[in-house]
Amino acid sequence: MRNLYPVIFQTGLKEARNEGGIVEAHSLEDAKKVGNTWTGDWRIYLRIGDQAALLVVQRTLQPREFKTIAGLISFGVELGLTTVPVPLKKGEKATWTHGTEANPQS
Repeated sequence: MRNLYPVIFQTGLKEARNEGGIVEAHSLEDAKKVGNTWTGDWRIYLRIGDQAALLVVQRTLQPREFKTIAGLISFGVELGLTTVPVPLKKGEKATWTHGTEANPQS
């Protein structure tokens, strides 16, 4: 089992997810539609067992926050997901696991 620090960079997140870590998207506010764009505030966490780490920006060590659903979904696709669940209400979370990937044989 990997030792987990309180924060994690994107590279470490991808590696840990590939090793069976669970990625969670947490909604910090209700999503709302502004023009043609759905906006909100989401943070990403990695869970391994009872340990958790917050995804941070490498340069500043500030939490990486996603301000649009399109940005959040794009990030999920970069992680290799083909279905990206998005929490829409403040306090909700969505779990991104290997089960949200398509079968490569399809």
